[in-house]
Amino acid sequence: MALASPALAKLHYLTEEYKPYNFTGEDGAPSGLAVELLHQVWQRTGTPPQPVSVLPWARGYYLLTQKPNVVLFSTARTEARDPLFKWACPIGYAEIVLMGLANRPLTLTRMEDAQQHTIAAVRADVGEQLLLNNGFDEQKIMTANRLPQALKMLTSGRVELIASNKSTLMDLIKAQQLDPARFEVRWVLSSEQFCFAFSHAVDDALVKEFQHGLTQVLASSEFQQIQHKYFPAP
Repeated sequence: MALASPALAKLHYLTEEYKPYNFTGEDGAPSGLAVELLHQVWQRTGTPPQPVSVLPWARGYYLLTQKPNVVLFSTARTEARDPLFKWACPIGYAEIVLMGLANRPLTLTRMEDAQQHTIAAVRADVGEQLLLNNGFDEQKIMTANRLPQALKMLTSGRVELIASNKSTLMDLIKAQQLDPARFEVRWVLSSEQFCFAFSHAVDDALVKEFQHGLTQVLASSEFQQIQHKYFPAP
């Protein structure tokens, strides 16, 4: 039996709609691979189950930067973000891509070629931040509060590309009953770890305790079952 961790119960756990890692289930409760992983970590650390708030990403990210006791997931651990927060990793790995419509000719031979095109991204998401960090003109980046809105910009012709996690985009495309063959990856911006990001003010020992619990879960048969549930073998 794990020792109870009252301090982990004092943190505020925030997430967003980002299938299959975190999303609102049919019963209205937070669900997904990362949510189940979090519940397993709580179990390992003797932490009573805590509320998880599902917010637009920009709101959750803002609270992570402003409040002293926030955990935000699933957060891509980029080079620019790394010193801003404390981290427990990994939840998983993601390819952040520029995706376009297959029937619209658009050739990128280097990332800079994409700077002349309009691109949809979720506000404050890793896709938008990678573009800005690489010198893209913010006037060319059309932001949305949620990924379905950004995808709609692409399919309606408002933008030429969308920047996001490839697996989450494909999951959304299938959920909206769109033909995956209509979409094509034009460029891979980055490959990143998805993690639990902690406010910088959270005590190092607490983050270490959470990481220890996470490492135990990742090595367990329970995690293999969770992973197979959300990423079934083809």
